[in-house]
Amino acid sequence: MRYKTLNSLRAQLVDHDGAIVSCEPLTLKLGGLACYSDSVLNYADLPFAEETALRGGYPRLVVDEKGNLTITVEVDSWRKLTPKEVRVLREDFAGQLTDGIGAGCFDDLTTATGIAVAPRFPLTSKCKQTEGTAWRPRASTKKGNEQRISAAAILVEKMDLACPKTDAPLKSTAREKDAVKNPDTRKKPNLNKLFRLLAKPERNQLFDQIKAELEACGNDLTMVGDGEYPYGNFNEPKLLRLLLNAGLPPETTDVKRYSLLIQAACDPKSIELLLKHSVNINRVCDGDDATALIRAARLGKRKSVELLLKNGADPSIRNKAGKAAIEVVDKRSRDRQTIIDLLQSRSGE
Repeated sequence: MRYKTLNSLRAQLVDHDGAIVSCEPLTLKLGGLACYSDSVLNYADLPFAEETALRGGYPRLVVDEKGNLTITVEVDSWRKLTPKEVRVLREDFAGQLTDGIGAGCFDDLTTATGIAVAPRFPLTSKCKQTEGTAWRPRASTKKGNEQRISAAAILVEKMDLACPKTDAPLKSTAREKDAVKNPDTRKKPNLNKLFRLLAKPERNQLFDQIKAELEACGNDLTMVGDGEYPYGNFNEPKLLRLLLNAGLPPETTDVKRYSLLIQAACDPKSIELLLKHSVNINRVCDGDDATALIRAARLGKRKSVELLLKNGADPSIRNKAGKAAIEVVDKRSRDRQTIIDLLQSRSGE
């Protein structure tokens, strides 16, 4: 006889900007999506794991009878766990899933659709112990995952292609004439898929895909507003140049309220490109980094700091924590002292 412990944590689907994706058909299609290659037991710190011969620990998505999405993890043991052991197990697993360790098995879903699985706040985890054995992946689990993700990708594509309704549809010729006379009346393209691509950490390697999707959107980013563009660093100017040429406002801010110049703080060539577009070099944004100079110093990027100072960046500006650039220089940077000397020399001018 073995005893099964079922752990569950409320979850939700989120878009590239953290916005909740409320789509019941999508949720239902993802029911059963599971991790078949890794177990949270491999990362757990449970002193009783060997003594109780714990098995299982593979996260999977389950849709309950009310249509709510949960991340569930099942383990089984040769004996019934004590109340204290159940509590320790629940806290350990909940911490892993919240930190994304266990949820990392759903990365394939994000790669294919741009949609991610995230814990639902306030966090509510449950742990229930019964007789039985834990769920473990079968030979068909990988194929089942592929089918679920493929179905989800098709549905997300349809969601992206859905055009927003207009109050009073115009004939195409009338709409075109009106758009020329008054650009503000142009229909804003659906940029969801493009933004999901731009939100990926490897976006610099997705240049061709991004370019193709941008063309599908009419190469028009002029109407992107503050807080809409995804967060991510510009490590070289190729992608930034593509977006600016499509009309992305140089002074727009991303979902974290950072300016494009702050995003470009780690790459001097990207900084130069934005300065040619006359961006405000001392703009203070809502993000903690405050200015591009402060962020460049925090990242320990000597060339970026040097370039920003040369073009008028003010080293006396302080961030929300009350610290100037010279106080946040990366301690691990090989150029730390050179950066400090640069900032000191400008502070004394």
